[in-house]
Amino acid sequence: MPTTVDVLIPTYNPGAEHLRVALDALQAQTYTHWQAFIHDESDAVDVEEIVRPYLSDPRFRFQKSERRLGIGGNWNACLTHTKNPVVAYLFHDDAWVPQYLERAVAVLETHPNVGLVAMDHQYRIEGDFDAAIGYITLERWKRRILKPGVINGKEFLLRWVRNGVWPNLVGEPSFCVLRRSVMDKIGVWNEQMPQSLDAEYWVRMLPHCDWYFLPDINGYFRVHDEGATARNRKAGKGLFDRFTILEDIAARSSGEERTIVTQVQVRQFQIMFARFVEKYLKGERVTGQGSGIVKKFAMRHPFLVFRALCRAFLSRGEDWKGQGKEDLEQDFAGFPVA
Repeated sequence: MPTTVDVLIPTYNPGAEHLRVALDALQAQTYTHWQAFIHDESDAVDVEEIVRPYLSDPRFRFQKSERRLGIGGNWNACLTHTKNPVVAYLFHDDAWVPQYLERAVAVLETHPNVGLVAMDHQYRIEGDFDAAIGYITLERWKRRILKPGVINGKEFLLRWVRNGVWPNLVGEPSFCVLRRSVMDKIGVWNEQMPQSLDAEYWVRMLPHCDWYFLPDINGYFRVHDEGATARNRKAGKGLFDRFTILEDIAARSSGEERTIVTQVQVRQFQIMFARFVEKYLKGERVTGQGSGIVKKFAMRHPFLVFRALCRAFLSRGEDWKGQGKEDLEQDFAGFPVA
């Protein structure tokens, strides 16, 4: 019997045309054994009216949330209302090529130790988006660093942690197809994480499975001013996310591994401070969500933190006023090629 895929579509005030493009791409899949669950928490868009024509297809279900759950809450609502063995998130402003699900299911059926299939894709930049250069650089470096095929989860995680859990080479949830049995082991998405929910989840997932990088273009991830990343950037959210992830890893580690994580945290503290000052000098907003864990780290390691702050002052100086392409290239270069 063919594997049924749960396609989970969390929506929040989507553009009507963007959502239709995503749903049309789903209906055009060559792999037809899927069920779609649309969970909506919009307060300014009538999503049910937009999706009504698609509901004539019995594979679609729609549910309106009674309250605003936030990004992680919406992702979890989609997950907990479904039960099929393969999970594929589809965000309302992204789109897949017709062979997307067919390719991913074939990998999972061939490789029982693989719990996550990362599908290579393009970033479609729309408008003058400040972080566009980061996406473009990530796209290029992902193809340089990752080899197609099976990647050992634990070995990759160690390299990723050494580089501060950055960049997110695994990818966004809408281009990762997941084995539910592995997801059941690690639980739901962290709803307290404002931006890097996916990276935090991959960190928890990789000790339990290998993952697979599927090359070629399998769709596009739309980058625009109304996307969740752009909204979080404007609101100053997510600055402390990676540090929080590292703190969680440190709490589960011991011995030499914990020492390594602490050294990485010091470096991340320095980067965080530099970026905080950069935002401050630009007059941008930064929320304090997640800052408590940074304060606790500073109290535990006051001398390390003081030294990191001094180094940040000496190494960045006026460069806090902007981050150029060369800085991004240098950051990515820190991740060793597999």
